[in-house]
Amino acid sequence: MRPDLWLTYAWRDLRSGLQGFWIFLTCLALGTAAIAIVGSLGAAIDRGLVEQGQPLLGGDVEVALIHREATPQELTFLASKGTVSKVGSLRAMARGNDMTALVEIKAIDDPYPLYGTLDLSPAGDLKSAVAGDGVAVDPVLLERLNLRLGDKVRIGDADFTIKATILKEPDRISDGLALGPRVMMSEASLAATGLIQPGSLITWKYRVKMADGTSLKEVREVVRQAQEDHRDSGWRVRNRGSAAPGADQYIERLSYFMTLVGLTALIIGGAGIANAASAFVNRRTAAIATLKCLGCTQRNITGIYLTEILLVALLAIAIGLAAGAVAPMIAKATIGDLIPLPLTAGVEGRPLLLAAVFGMLVALAFTMWPLARTRHVPASALFRHHVQAFAGWPGFGALITIALSLGLMAVLVYASFADARITTIYLSGLAGSFVVLLGLAAAIVHVTRKLPRPKSAIWRYALSNVHRPGSAAISVILALGLGLTLFVTLALTDRTISTELTSGIPDRAPSFFFLDIRNDEKQAFLDLVRKEPGVTAVETAPMLRGRITNLKGVTVEKVQASPDAAWALRGDRGLTYASDLPQGSTLTAGEWWPANYSGPPLVSFVDEVAKGLDLGLGDDITVNVLGRDVTAKIASLRKVNWRSLDINFLMIFTPDTLKQAPHQNIVTVEMAGGDEGKLLNAVSRAFPTVTAIRVKDVVATVTDLLTQMLAAIRGANALTLITGILVLAGALSAGLSGRLYDAVVLKTYGATRIELIQAFIIEYAILGLASAVFGITVGALGSWFLSFWILEMPWAFSWATAIVTALLAMALAIAAGLTVTWRALTAKPAPILRDE
Repeated sequence: MRPDLWLTYAWRDLRSGLQGFWIFLTCLALGTAAIAIVGSLGAAIDRGLVEQGQPLLGGDVEVALIHREATPQELTFLASKGTVSKVGSLRAMARGNDMTALVEIKAIDDPYPLYGTLDLSPAGDLKSAVAGDGVAVDPVLLERLNLRLGDKVRIGDADFTIKATILKEPDRISDGLALGPRVMMSEASLAATGLIQPGSLITWKYRVKMADGTSLKEVREVVRQAQEDHRDSGWRVRNRGSAAPGADQYIERLSYFMTLVGLTALIIGGAGIANAASAFVNRRTAAIATLKCLGCTQRNITGIYLTEILLVALLAIAIGLAAGAVAPMIAKATIGDLIPLPLTAGVEGRPLLLAAVFGMLVALAFTMWPLARTRHVPASALFRHHVQAFAGWPGFGALITIALSLGLMAVLVYASFADARITTIYLSGLAGSFVVLLGLAAAIVHVTRKLPRPKSAIWRYALSNVHRPGSAAISVILALGLGLTLFVTLALTDRTISTELTSGIPDRAPSFFFLDIRNDEKQAFLDLVRKEPGVTAVETAPMLRGRITNLKGVTVEKVQASPDAAWALRGDRGLTYASDLPQGSTLTAGEWWPANYSGPPLVSFVDEVAKGLDLGLGDDITVNVLGRDVTAKIASLRKVNWRSLDINFLMIFTPDTLKQAPHQNIVTVEMAGGDEGKLLNAVSRAFPTVTAIRVKDVVATVTDLLTQMLAAIRGANALTLITGILVLAGALSAGLSGRLYDAVVLKTYGATRIELIQAFIIEYAILGLASAVFGITVGALGSWFLSFWILEMPWAFSWATAIVTALLAMALAIAAGLTVTWRALTAKPAPILRDE
């Protein structure tokens, strides 16, 4: 028989419909859709960031400086590359109607914006809105201060008139996390506020608009030249291809997590696919035996039914890909305005192709073994298949196909994700789970076979169902164990994020962080806050900004940092000097310097970051502070409890090292029972240039981001639960014909429906409990892995969640089992016995 006839036979067989293939179709479609949707949305956002990189960044190239403006020589270099726009940004306090709010100031020049459009209400020219004492503000500020257009707002030492509200700011995302509403003003207005002082936390950004048609490769060459020629300038350089690195990282991490969940759901669906394929072979036993009686070869039999299954697989994959293809368009049309990232509405080919390949490989890997059982079906099975189970190892070709499919899947997973270590752990855990579950199932079958025969007929029948030939015990435990593992993993991960949200503020935490306190007003500021009612503690520390440039004599560009420490080398970091070890820190190595130390520069470094950078006691570290390189030797390592929100820094230097550098101070204030609004107003009136950050507001902002991630996890949890139910149904339906025959025979001998139900409940409870124990154990490990390696959060385990999950597993197994086998319980003996 030729391969084209396989297709003809398979197509004719499928013309009667997809009866018996619905679980196969649904499992494969759901798993493929999960990967396709996550991949398409991630790719659509990535494409949006690239295509809209110029307006998002505000230019083709951006150079950022903290504390200082660019020198004439630096400006000459930038101007030689194109049109330059200068933007200054900092946080400050805005006051109006005896109320105060933290705002994000952006001071602009005439060329702004170089790309994109800024929409105002009422519609008008931005230059006119910020001319003189005019400002354009975020509408949120009007709500917080109960102001209207035309009202006055005081910022620093100056009063401004609100002339417009900002409806759309093209480069908003490139500024990172916003703790307050935007206020846009001219550079002259910023100077009038008095906020610009030596050591002020102001960032100056210089955007360059290059010639039309400049390629991204040419833009990156300018970035390379800027970094090489101005290595000691303290520049932080970005290009239009990385307009929102923080957003990139967030999307990449969330996509990584969701894709792993989708892939796991697809593989769990693979268990359902295998069960459905097994049921398909059982239904075709008579046809297989007939073909063998007619002289059909095993190769042709396998080819016919593999073709039939692959046709159904193609339909399932097409359904999944269709969901992935339309996902960006639906997301843009429905929630596009809620997503603070650009989202293209096109069809993303690469993630769809990846999902299709994963789907086909899973279909091949999980159907070849059941299909290979056809080689063990003799022609005599046409007359006795109800009392004979066909099993055995598949042929060499089937084993090679399975191995190649699984190997290609592993290669694709490695190629799709950058972090090989996490990918290896994930694949090892998945493979280990399969092995352990198969061993667990085999052990349960062996134990139930060796147990003494109970006196109760119900118990004897229940136990024999577990270990009899053709039992679905292995399939059920494999399917339910994998599904429950993922379910527990996501449930505990949900709890981890929820715990992080509800415990964002520790029991003892500052109410406020006050920034930009000048040295000459520091004491007066401390006197003011200490006498306010409700203030229980006040802490202060000098604050500077610096960028690590060399570690042990090696430039940071050549340092191989671990993923959890690489952040310390990106951009400027807060640093300070101190005579005493700060509160919330514990030395783990080395010694703290004496209070009157006056020797060579020393620094204390956070231990977990030092480990990730391969730093130890005695190593040199160079930091660029206000354009000057400072090299210090690591004298101690310390552990920091960041969650306490005490004043602490990555690097703490000896006082002589930085005391003479221009800087300002940071103050934390703890309150208990006082009026925070009253304190905030008192500080803003007496010290208009001081910036106040309310801890509760910061936690609320971060909570919003985590809530979005939590919603995604709960959606994945729902998908997992649906897939698990379908897979379990497929596992049980594989042996449905045998159960029909058994039930009919038992009813003939006097068994009641209630007795059969009791036997099934005992059988499914045994399998469900075993799967629950495995799922809780491995799911807890999986949740810890996700929390520690991907989400980077403290892991939260709950026995209540584990116990509820175990009960849910047993209930799920019993309910699904009774649902699928209800036909066997309600079957009438006469028609089935006559058919036999």
